[in-house]
Amino acid sequence: MNIKKLCLTRPLSDIEVIIERKSVKKIRLKVFPNGIVKLSAPLGVPDTCISDFLKSKTKWIEKSLNYFKDTWAIESEARIQNGASTRVLGRQIRIIVNKAKTYKIEQKEGCVYIQSPAAGDKQALIKQFERWWQKQSRSYFLVVIDKFYPVIAKHDIDRPALQVRKMKTLWGSCSRKHGKINLNYYLYKAPPPCIDYVVLHELTHFLYPKHNKDFYEFLTVHMPDWQERKRILDHEIVKGLGY
Repeated sequence: MNIKKLCLTRPLSDIEVIIERKSVKKIRLKVFPNGIVKLSAPLGVPDTCISDFLKSKTKWIEKSLNYFKDTWAIESEARIQNGASTRVLGRQIRIIVNKAKTYKIEQKEGCVYIQSPAAGDKQALIKQFERWWQKQSRSYFLVVIDKFYPVIAKHDIDRPALQVRKMKTLWGSCSRKHGKINLNYYLYKAPPPCIDYVVLHELTHFLYPKHNKDFYEFLTVHMPDWQERKRILDHEIVKGLGY
């Protein structure tokens, strides 16, 4: 892996692009909400081709970075407060905060109701909400793993453990050595079909560690529309990362 600097227009100025060479068929470029720009290239592609590709995508990179910058400015102001909204399983949900004697959060009828003795303390609300989100997302992800685990169980693969954590550039990852799947804390914002895709993708890695022909053929057999689900994640849901 190496890093290349790309000259953009002001106020963006120069931007660092993380370049990874791996076993992929074509060059792939991603811009993440935190400003990270990552390019994956086939092992044999010359540096000149990578440079030319990045130059051809300069305007798209600038547009994406500006979008995320504007979106984050709006979301960082809203965060967790009365009247703000977030997305849960692909649906926009309104946040209602009420002062109460005890801490409680429940979701019903298109709203998340937060009860707290510290209703005016933004940091306290964020911590309370994050604990709830962690618990809710984990419970949901475990159900999805239960649904798709039989696909690999017949290949004598033990059921993997689950860890939910905040990740900047990945929806999920897995460790075959430790028998564990890591899922992004923010994946709970995505529609159920997209979460299904990420879970099946990671489970498939227990059979095929690399993104090779066998991996994609297995994935396609069990989820023929996985590419559309991935597109929604990478081009729509990723724009809403953060609350």
